[in-house]
Amino acid sequence: MTAALLTEDQQNLRQAVRRCLERGSGPRPHLSGEPGVIQPFDTELWRSLAAEIGVAGLIVPEECDGAGGRFADLAVVTEELGRSLAPVPFFSTVALATTALLVNAEDGLARELLARIAEGGTAATLAFCEDDGSWDVDAAATQAERTGDGWRLSGRKSFVVDGDTADVLLVSARTDGRLGLFVVERGADGLRQDATTVLDLTRRLGTVTLNATPARLIGSDEDAGTGLRTALDLALVLLAVEQVGSAQHCLDNAVEYAKQRVQFGRPIGSFQAIKHTLVDVLLKVEMARSAAYAAVAAADEYLSGPSEETAHRLATAASLAKAMCADAFMHTAEETLHVYGGIGFTWEHDAHLYYRRAKASELFLGTPDQHRDRFAACAGLGKGRCD
Repeated sequence: MTAALLTEDQQNLRQAVRRCLERGSGPRPHLSGEPGVIQPFDTELWRSLAAEIGVAGLIVPEECDGAGGRFADLAVVTEELGRSLAPVPFFSTVALATTALLVNAEDGLARELLARIAEGGTAATLAFCEDDGSWDVDAAATQAERTGDGWRLSGRKSFVVDGDTADVLLVSARTDGRLGLFVVERGADGLRQDATTVLDLTRRLGTVTLNATPARLIGSDEDAGTGLRTALDLALVLLAVEQVGSAQHCLDNAVEYAKQRVQFGRPIGSFQAIKHTLVDVLLKVEMARSAAYAAVAAADEYLSGPSEETAHRLATAASLAKAMCADAFMHTAEETLHVYGGIGFTWEHDAHLYYRRAKASELFLGTPDQHRDRFAACAGLGKGRCD
């Protein structure tokens, strides 16, 4: 979001987050020499962001020891994190786990976990995708069995963001034909958390295996599918904002490089082909930003007054934002590589890290084409499901 549209508090928040990220190690020290493997996240940077600045509890209600901020405040943080590809468990803990807990905020266990996350010392994630790669929450096959002392989960979850390192796992599982959301603590009996080889070297993914693992149920025995879909819509909005931040960073760096790189006795930015390329990128990024922050407004509206109507508007805006922002980031990352030329394809340059994030984010939580179809259904322009 441009500075002119930010409140004074949001501008201060953005500056504080940016300064903190500039002091951090950046993503490179967390890359491994082994292809597709990432080292653990920057614990010091996460402690500064989560505990000192308070990003972990930014939208957690005050009664759960959070800041009680607006979703727009969180979007400001997310855009900055997208710019830096910061190696911290923000997306898993805040965009996925916290939103899943917020839609169940009347439940005592959810409130307890929100308070733990707000303190800044707990990393959490949402585990709902399985080996088939479907992002549809109804595709869950993990089974939950009621026992005398609670619940036991058996199954396997794949493509779990920070799934190998999270302290708390929110796991979707089937029980008596319904979908439930369960809490599993790190170190629980029968729980295995493994790292997954990834394309995006700045975002960890893991596989979670459950073998009669003890778990606690969030909420009642009612089906949790509707709440989970709404939580994922909130996560989609933050993913779109993150993509805008990353795309803007790519554009800024490409423009700066075009001003400095000299070929045939003049900066390459003076050539018409480069000018046209960068203008096209700028237009895509600005349109994506508009879609992303329209979705942020819809998210704020839903959180201020949850209802079927506000949930529908959120779903519509979230899918549009995901489709536009994923396309814009992918286009920007590709064109940035073209502007850089040969140097952009080297391991030592960061351009490939943004390209990897763009490609992985393009697929994460549904492809742009899937979300265009969903947007059309939500808008009454096509067939299919909007929920």
